[in-house]
Amino acid sequence: MATTAYFCSAQFIKNNTPIDENVDEKYLMIAIKEAQEKEIRRYCGTALYNELVTQVAASTLTALNTTLLTDYIRPCLKYWTIYEAAPFLKFKFTNKNVVTKNSDNSSNVDMKEFEKVMKFIEQNARYYGKMLTYYLIQNMTSYPLYSQPGTGIDTIFPDVEPFDSDIYLGNRNNPSLITPKQYYNDSYEDWKG
Repeated sequence: MATTAYFCSAQFIKNNTPIDENVDEKYLMIAIKEAQEKEIRRYCGTALYNELVTQVAASTLTALNTTLLTDYIRPCLKYWTIYEAAPFLKFKFTNKNVVTKNSDNSSNVDMKEFEKVMKFIEQNARYYGKMLTYYLIQNMTSYPLYSQPGTGIDTIFPDVEPFDSDIYLGNRNNPSLITPKQYYNDSYEDWKG
């Protein structure tokens, strides 16, 4: 998709996260774009994501998509944006080396502390991603493009399991062959016994 539309601004990220006012907006805009394309598209699927991009670019958001964007996508996007931006805020790429900057009034965190902070940010992003997924599944009839993401080879199907597991739990049905609602109903029926 050639259209570029941002689901939030750099100022939104600064106002709603611990990101400091003095952070260069250039880094945040790059991170917003990366987070949208990598994470939000994964939660929404290609067709719904493309619809949102088109409507945001044309300033023609429907009431349903406004709710989706404001109440579910932006809370998720703000944490994925921090997650994408943080490494580039800690490390700077210069023509001679990759460096960390420091100042007189602050000190750099070591990598172990940085990894802990990144894990915390990722957990928040995944939580809000889970809420986004549950909202879309609950309101699937209002968002028909969610269950019909497209047919091309570049189609991203919605992530119906918003949390990843490092433990192999068996081969679950191919989510591309069933709708998310069917997946969760089947899982509930299996659990209920």
